[in-house]
Amino acid sequence: MTTTTNTPGKARIFTRRQRKALTLTGIVAAGLAVASFGSYAVVRAVPPKFPLVYSERLQPGATEGVTVADPATALTFARVDTGHGPTVLAVTKYNGGTITGVDINAAAGTAFTEPIAAFNRLGYAAIQAIASDTSRPRVTTKASDTLTSLDTHSHHVGIGTNYIEHQAEATIEEPFVFPKIAAPTDSDEPLRAGTHGLLDYEVELGIVALNDITTQTGIPEHLGLVLSNDWTDRELLVNQIEVDNLTSGAGFTNAKSQPGFLSTGDLFVIPADWESYYKQLQLDLFVNGDLRQRAHPSNLIWDVRTMIEKVLAAGDRTWDSDGVPTHLTAQPGVIPRGTILQTGTPEGVVYRAPDTRQRFLGFMEWAGSFGTNADSIVDSALKVYVREAHEANVYLKPGDQIVTRAEGLGQIFTTIIPGERAETE
Repeated sequence: MTTTTNTPGKARIFTRRQRKALTLTGIVAAGLAVASFGSYAVVRAVPPKFPLVYSERLQPGATEGVTVADPATALTFARVDTGHGPTVLAVTKYNGGTITGVDINAAAGTAFTEPIAAFNRLGYAAIQAIASDTSRPRVTTKASDTLTSLDTHSHHVGIGTNYIEHQAEATIEEPFVFPKIAAPTDSDEPLRAGTHGLLDYEVELGIVALNDITTQTGIPEHLGLVLSNDWTDRELLVNQIEVDNLTSGAGFTNAKSQPGFLSTGDLFVIPADWESYYKQLQLDLFVNGDLRQRAHPSNLIWDVRTMIEKVLAAGDRTWDSDGVPTHLTAQPGVIPRGTILQTGTPEGVVYRAPDTRQRFLGFMEWAGSFGTNADSIVDSALKVYVREAHEANVYLKPGDQIVTRAEGLGQIFTTIIPGERAETE
């Protein structure tokens, strides 16, 4: 039997080899770390990109008015203050910055202060006859002096990512619903920028229930239409969304329900055939004269019928609204009269999901902090996006002028002014 023993010389050689291997490993690791941090520094130095979709300019005189539908096609309303309280006009013309129409109360001997009540009492044919009677006296008022075009409650419904192009820029793959808790403001109301956050715009068609809608009532014969802007605090939103379940709608209610975050147009429209009417509309939004968004509701992923079905099916599910569990509508299983369904926005908002560069920076910052800077790599990338958006100053700020308009529907003129919106902002 032979035995082998390790000599001291062999042991020393093995130890030297181990040391050499460890040294080489350390050098490689250090080199990789230096290369990584060097790459981080290089990428960090590259300016971020915040692309805009359109370059078209708002044409001179374009905001003097919009086309008003023939009363046989759609009834158009505006609310004005007579000095003795609000009254309702059946609008026949909108040009030169003024709105002209027939005072429905003077014509019918009634005392309505908002158009839904007038329509439900008088009916389509009677109001069409009032608006079409050229012998009736006309009332003319500045468009900027009109009241909110409908007088309603503050519990409404938002539809997220309901246009394919907006899904791509937000990286959310299907539409979803969420409560929007905000009182409508009129078409000329300024909006406070807020003391922090990232203020974004969203042009949207609003569909309005004229009576309670349930599964028993089915899809109604008549629905109201209103132009709207679904303002959003993107910083608050990305801080509250569930990155693994974006279509849960988590965070959307709080980010879209601050004071002033539901601007509405100066006109309220009830078409004879709502389904064909809304599909012919084009909604435009301009920031400081530059076209940013153009919506064609005929391209909605969920059409209006589908939206109504989805809202009614939400049941007892709740969303967080400033710490309060909140149902999708004020009464589960019912779309109450006066509820606005904001149907979704097209591409062209300021927000874009973090790009490849921002995701890389987010990963490096997450790894460099050993995962302590954020809950996940995705959250870290969103933090990079928010930081760079603030540095680039690309979101809305005091002095910006936003014009939202649609032929056959109305206009909104919003000036962003300094100031805090709310204590809970």
